[in-house]
Amino acid sequence: MESELNKNFRKLARDFKGRIELMKKIPVETSISLFFELCNFNLNNYIRIEKERFPNNSIKEIIIKMYKINEKNKKKLTNYGIKI
Repeated sequence: MESELNKNFRKLARDFKGRIELMKKIPVETSISLFFELCNFNLNNYIRIEKERFPNNSIKEIIIKMYKINEKNKKKLTNYGIKI
């Protein structure tokens, strides 16, 4: 089970690195499109995982929770002097 998880993580990391390398070689409009595709993929992946963990939560509740976590992380980063 653990090795399967590591393989999936490595595959995702390779795919991400490959997409970043590809983005350096393609036009800006296409890069922007790929960026939003990655954002959408990760958002949907997060919602799917949270839905599996907490089946009774609605998508709205999951997104609100994600927003609160993001705001908390922003505050931590600004305490360290990092601007977002």
